[in-house]
Amino acid sequence: MKPRSRIFIALAAALAIASCSTTRTLRDGEYLLRSNKIRVNDKNYNAGDLSAYLLQKPNAWMLGTSPSLVVYNWGGEGKTGFQRFFRKLGVPPVVYDASKVDETIDNIANHLRFTGYYGSVVESNVRVSKRMVYVTYYVALGKRYKISAIDYDIPSYGTFREDWTKDLENVSLKEGMYLSEEVIEKEADRSAAYFRTKGYYGFSKSYYLFEADTLSGDGNAKLKMSIRDFALGDSPASAREHKKYSIGELTVTKPRRLKIRPGVIETLNLIRPGDLYNEEVINTTYSRFSNVGMLTGVNITTSEAPGEKVDCNIALRNSGLQGFKVNLEASVNSTALFGISPQLTYYHRNIFHGGEVLNLGVKGNFQFRPKSDAYSTEVSATGSILFPKFIGLPTKVFKGRYIPKTEVSLAYNYQDRPEFKRQAIAGECHKAVRRI
Repeated sequence: MKPRSRIFIALAAALAIASCSTTRTLRDGEYLLRSNKIRVNDKNYNAGDLSAYLLQKPNAWMLGTSPSLVVYNWGGEGKTGFQRFFRKLGVPPVVYDASKVDETIDNIANHLRFTGYYGSVVESNVRVSKRMVYVTYYVALGKRYKISAIDYDIPSYGTFREDWTKDLENVSLKEGMYLSEEVIEKEADRSAAYFRTKGYYGFSKSYYLFEADTLSGDGNAKLKMSIRDFALGDSPASAREHKKYSIGELTVTKPRRLKIRPGVIETLNLIRPGDLYNEEVINTTYSRFSNVGMLTGVNITTSEAPGEKVDCNIALRNSGLQGFKVNLEASVNSTALFGISPQLTYYHRNIFHGGEVLNLGVKGNFQFRPKSDAYSTEVSATGSILFPKFIGLPTKVFKGRYIPKTEVSLAYNYQDRPEFKRQAIAGECHKAVRRI
């Protein structure tokens, strides 16, 4: 018998033993979920995408092997996906839950409708064998509609229509696209975010209404996009014009122990009282403050104030501005050379009250062999300061969320070995943009 054959026989025996010992633990009326299969009636559709919507999946219980998912496309070649052998050794098996099958059917159907397959049919077949359950889901994809025309109903008061017209070329919905809730929701999110950069505080996708006419019978859909004066779920009686807001009162709060030069806050903050409300400016300011090492928390809150104003508060938090780190390592190598490596590091995250990070470190590496002249001594000291700005240029010239930083470092190294002694000093100044 070939060695490979012996391996396969041993594995098969182990799987059989595991199967028997596992099913003995089941209570009356319980079954093990052995596998899921998904079959779709369109070979061009990737059935594997639907596996994420299975609410119950078998674990790798028989020594780590389980055909957790098998997907087929009717009329095309089948594709089988198995979990890697021994991947989940020791994970308990899954007891079959019939209610999860019905919920999975709803899950898949909802997903297909969301992605534009209207009227899809999802059914299941449950096969039981030796207290093990094999579930197959059959999916018949529904009809898809292409967008043949798009009409818009946009409020005409104030500058709202004018602002919307400026963004028209960026609308993601295009004629010829397949209609789906997914593309509609994506456009509503994008468009609402645009208006929040133009002063429309609190504007959201709940003001959008999309209506599709699919009755032409030619497989096309006429789409109408409306922006209303009242949110989804609200009464039309609550309608009010969409108005632009400006920044009202701005406050900055921080712990008393956190010392920051006023000029640092002024240059990091891009929110200015009197400016038109712009969500992107608030997000950029948040990123700029978060990029400063001395701060462990940044929170910007906004609230509506009388007179189409938005009050803002920037709350800064910090902890552990300075401290020490100690490390000690011991070793022995193949030549019986013993070693000990102590290390001490001191850090300060706000050394000059502007978010500058100071790091000072001393490290030693001492090696020796008992009753021998073999030894090695190495001592190094390092120091660095990270400035949260580009030295040579004022921070205020940088308007984006990524602030250039400058790091200045100096290092000293001393080595003493039987064959030589030497010292080295090195310094470096590095400037770069650190992305969040």
